[in-house]
Amino acid sequence: MSNCTLQIYPIVEDLQKATSIPTFIFGVLGNIYVLVMFCRRPRAKWTYMNIYITNMAIADGTLLMTMPVKIHYYSRPLEKHLKGLCNFVLWVYYVNMYVSIFLITAISVVRYVAIKYPMKARSIFSCKKALVVCALIWFIILAISPIYFISDSDNDKTMCFQRVKSTLSLIFVLLLIIVGFLVPFLIMMFCSITVVCTLRKQLDIGTRSEKIQCMFIMVANLIVFVVCFLPVHLGYIVKYIVQNKYQNLVDNDSCHYKLVAHNFLHIAIFLSNMNCGLDCFCYFFATKTSWNMCCMKDTDKTEGECDNNTVSDAVSTPT
Repeated sequence: MSNCTLQIYPIVEDLQKATSIPTFIFGVLGNIYVLVMFCRRPRAKWTYMNIYITNMAIADGTLLMTMPVKIHYYSRPLEKHLKGLCNFVLWVYYVNMYVSIFLITAISVVRYVAIKYPMKARSIFSCKKALVVCALIWFIILAISPIYFISDSDNDKTMCFQRVKSTLSLIFVLLLIIVGFLVPFLIMMFCSITVVCTLRKQLDIGTRSEKIQCMFIMVANLIVFVVCFLPVHLGYIVKYIVQNKYQNLVDNDSCHYKLVAHNFLHIAIFLSNMNCGLDCFCYFFATKTSWNMCCMKDTDKTEGECDNNTVSDAVSTPT
């Protein structure tokens, strides 16, 4: 084999379409519904958790808006004059993905503090502080975001959304892995385990069903986070190692490894996209408060430990 051209396998492209279309439809509808529900809520009844979930819905919804362009141009040649579109779409995609990751992490920390230290939570959490945290997340991600475009020039045409020649830089990979995934994951895991252990000790105090619901939500959120974001960040590592190890080799074996790594990364990206559709269910529809909002009921006295911002008297004593 004299040349090794990285390309998406037909089965992977079919899988991309099969997962992206329902993810786009349900994700857009779900996130729009979340935003509408919060917009209809009187400002006086907004909680700091509403601020986080609203920002998450905006980030997820914006990311989903890039998917039709990605589906259309995924494996098609892109005219050179549209290269700017490719750069912009990828920039929007990755900025909103990592904003979503850090918002998920922030929500885990808020729930941890609210349940582990409920008395302190009442004094340190507020809508204003939540707005500041969300603004900082957006600002930091936007400030450090590189230009996320993947191009392969050939006869004045560009293959968008696929890096087929140049390799990822080590600094770029480490930034994505450590800052973009590992740190948020460790924080989420610590918060989730601590919350579950705390609530298990207090199942016989207060409302048992609320505690079980909260434990389930925390575990489900962690599982969704791992399933959606671990594969894509492993994919970055695998592709970096393979492309650097076989960079100057074009034999059958090296080409095979490059193709496998290339396709694995793109399968993982499909999984990460699903997070945008799952977030609205994990962080909004899974809570009792959300159903009260949908039914236009007063939620002031019904918010539970994993709902918006109150903690029941059952866990009012720090442990």
